[in-house]
Amino acid sequence: MAWHAAQNGETEAHLDRSNPLLTQGLTLGPDHHRFQLSARLDAHPLGELWQARDLSTRPETSVTLLLIEPALLGNSAFVNAFKKQILLSKALKHPHVLASYGYFLDKSGQLFSAHEAVDGLTLAQLFARGQARKLAQAKQRALLGQLAQALDAGHQILRQPHGALSPDKVFINRQGGVKLFGFASQEALQAVGNPDDRSRRFQAPETDIPSRLSIPSDQYSLALISLQLLSGNLPAQAPGEFLDIESQTRPGKITPAQWPLFQQALATEPGERPKGATRWVQQLFNPPEQPSAALRPDSTNTPQQSAESTTTSSRFENLRRRLRGCFTLSRLAGGALFAGGLVLGIWFGLWLSQPAVNPLQQQLQRLAEQNAELSTALEALKNQSPVSPQPASSDSTVQPADKPAADRVRGDRTTPGGFFFDALEQGDYGPEMVHLPRGRFLMGSESRQSDDNEKPVHEVTISHGVALARHEVTFEDYDRFAAATGRTLPDDNGWGRGRQPVVNVSWSDASAYAQWLAGETGQPYRLPSEAEWEYAARAGTQGPYWWGDELGRSFAVCDECGSEWDGKQPAPVGSLDANPWGLFDLNGNVDEWVQDCYADNHEDASNNGSARQQSGCEYRVMRGGSWFDIGRLVRSSSRYRNPPAGSRSSWGFRVALDLPELPSQQ
Repeated sequence: MAWHAAQNGETEAHLDRSNPLLTQGLTLGPDHHRFQLSARLDAHPLGELWQARDLSTRPETSVTLLLIEPALLGNSAFVNAFKKQILLSKALKHPHVLASYGYFLDKSGQLFSAHEAVDGLTLAQLFARGQARKLAQAKQRALLGQLAQALDAGHQILRQPHGALSPDKVFINRQGGVKLFGFASQEALQAVGNPDDRSRRFQAPETDIPSRLSIPSDQYSLALISLQLLSGNLPAQAPGEFLDIESQTRPGKITPAQWPLFQQALATEPGERPKGATRWVQQLFNPPEQPSAALRPDSTNTPQQSAESTTTSSRFENLRRRLRGCFTLSRLAGGALFAGGLVLGIWFGLWLSQPAVNPLQQQLQRLAEQNAELSTALEALKNQSPVSPQPASSDSTVQPADKPAADRVRGDRTTPGGFFFDALEQGDYGPEMVHLPRGRFLMGSESRQSDDNEKPVHEVTISHGVALARHEVTFEDYDRFAAATGRTLPDDNGWGRGRQPVVNVSWSDASAYAQWLAGETGQPYRLPSEAEWEYAARAGTQGPYWWGDELGRSFAVCDECGSEWDGKQPAPVGSLDANPWGLFDLNGNVDEWVQDCYADNHEDASNNGSARQQSGCEYRVMRGGSWFDIGRLVRSSSRYRNPPAGSRSSWGFRVALDLPELPSQQ
């Protein structure tokens, strides 16, 4: 087959499409969250991309909006899938994944999503203009390395493929380098399909059946992107046909050592493709016997390497400032200079952004260790050998659930560890939920840090199906409830609404929200019990905090936790690392109401995780500590009381959900 380059005409025709109703200066969004359009960036398969200002933040911030094509809004399956996809994307925090802030609906009916600001240039545009092929090998490696890191992070945390990887989803920023746009849910892919033929040519053969999509599907797409980047061309394909790599001749710019890697990654059968995007890119540019420490995903920087990284960042800071000046000039000098500055920004972005990846790598390592025992259980199930339950131990380790975490499926509430959303009757979605594994743990503490109300330590078994909200309920969530029920909006203390955790709410307010959520979804939402809350906060660990015995720095938001929000205000939900079960901010940020009536200690407490209830509770239990509290109060076992009608700027909550018992769980 002949090899050919991407055609400019097709891309330029795509870019000319625009919605005349969208104009610079237009303000849109719901009453509680307004955005003002600044400049149109590009067309998108689903609509248009615009630079905008978020008018509801203080100070106002730059964002990127994806405004959905009006013709798509009549497809309810698409609308629901799109909303779920955006909620899904909000869960993933990584320096090379484009951050998603949520979806919004304007009074005019315009649906859009908000994301972190981008410059607007995509890898697809570089391909179409013929500029990508001019990149030096070091810059190619930097670009593909950042893209691979983003994919691996999504695979590890979301346990699902990107599903629609193509060059038009890869944004290239002057600062930060590569930004990968959104991981798509299978429901979104089924509802939307693939509206852009230019994207379809980068998809794996199994794409036609969304239920067959898997992580190796992304490896196929990454290999095709890499092949075009390194060779400058892609093999010609008839419409509707997929690449037969075995029939191809090695392109001249692909080395004999690289070609077998492409053949493996482009195999028709997903199981034959390599595992690990970053590892594959590393091998593409480095012989296996001489791996590059800079690109190794599990590498740990030594003090000397850290010092060298600091020196490197300092050395390139002046050059980065000069590059910013180049970009200002480029808008006057033309597209060639613009692209030249951007690709240099990619290369230096690799050096400047690399240290930010380390906390995520540590989190992924903790998740891998957490799942080691459960992976053993999976092998036993495959061999039809029942896993015998282990006796309770003093280390509070959670025992394996009926289904191992290796089987986690995004959007499936039947699998322990799975994340899912419930649709609201009004058309939005409720909070993102995490199905907690069943197990047992030691509740309370008798350490020198603990208070008398945390004693005695006692064993609790969580044998019922329950899910907990992954994040604290946000102003975005609560304002939707308040608007629907005519309740007064709680004060945000000038900190902003949106993804900020709702504060200044009483136990009665929190309980009313849970009841409304149950009515909207038809599902039994409620406040969590005190035992369920601590079980989730510990996440299989036994120390005072899920991350260890010491408070450390930047693991939580409190008055002495080392975060930028300490003692000032709560952070937007999900700003710090999740615990091993994928739950955010249980320790610190805002105090969280739970269902229980307060008791002075754990004597006579139930051992099945149910809430303590009695009529006329004078006090309700609150857990987790807040941005205002000292570090001792954000321990997983710390508990305190407050009157159910009271409210403060540090008090919030999250919801729980009873899950039905499946036949296999009875």
